[in-house]
Amino acid sequence: MSQSDLARIYLALEGAILSGKLKPRERLIETELAAELRVNRSLIRRAISELAAKGLVDVVPQKGARVIDIPEEEVEDAYRVRMNLELLAADLAVQRINRASLMSIKQLQEEYVGAVARRAFGEMILKNEEFHRAIYAASENRLLCELLEKVRNVTFPLRYAAYFIPGRAEQSIRDHAEMIEALEKRDLAALRRVFETSVSFPRDTYLSRKQTEDKPAAQGGDEASGEMAGLHPAGTSSPAIVGPLTDDQ
Repeated sequence: MSQSDLARIYLALEGAILSGKLKPRERLIETELAAELRVNRSLIRRAISELAAKGLVDVVPQKGARVIDIPEEEVEDAYRVRMNLELLAADLAVQRINRASLMSIKQLQEEYVGAVARRAFGEMILKNEEFHRAIYAASENRLLCELLEKVRNVTFPLRYAAYFIPGRAEQSIRDHAEMIEALEKRDLAALRRVFETSVSFPRDTYLSRKQTEDKPAAQGGDEASGEMAGLHPAGTSSPAIVGPLTDDQ
C-alpha cells in the first residue's frame, strides 16, 4: 500500500467520525476496520495514530482507541481556546478575504443548504465543516488554520450533539448567511457576534445532553431519538463506514 492508500484510509475514517457513522466514545477495532476496508491492520493502526494526532481519536494503552469524547471538566478550557482562535480567524479573514475565497464560501453554503433540505445528515455535517474551514483559510494563516483544526476536532463531540437539535440546521443556515454578509462588508463586529453565538451553542447543548445521558433509562431515556441525537452506546459498532478501498475512491 502506498502513502496515498494511507491517506484514503485516513480520510475514510475521518469522514466516518465527522459524519457520525463513528460516534463519540465508540471503539475503533482494528480487525473490524481492516476487514471492512479490505486492508491490513498496520495501515489501520497508522491511520488511527494520525487521527489521534489530529485530536479525533483517543488512544489508551492496553485498551485501544476510541472516538474522542471531551471530559466535562475540560469543556470550558477547550472552548475558551477555541473562541479566541475563532475570533482571530474572523479578524484576519475580514482583512484578507478575496473574491475567489468569498465565492468558494458561498458555493459551500449552497451545498450545505441543499444537504439540509434533503435531510442528508452526514453530508450536512461534512459541508458545515468545509464551510468553516473555508473561512479559516481566508485568514491566510497556515498555523492558525492548523490550530483551529485541532481544537475543533477536540470539541467535535460537542458540535455533534447539537447537529440534530430541532431547528438547529435551519439556524445554522441563517448564521452562515450572516457570516457571508459580514465578510462581504468587511464588518468585523458583525462577524464576531455571529461567531460567538454559533460557537457557544454546541457547548451548552452538549452539557445539557450529557446530563440527560447520565440519567437511568427508566427516568425518561428516549430510544427513538437516540440515534438522531448521536447518543450511541459506548463500545458498540456502527453500520458500515465505507466500502472496500479501491483505486477510484
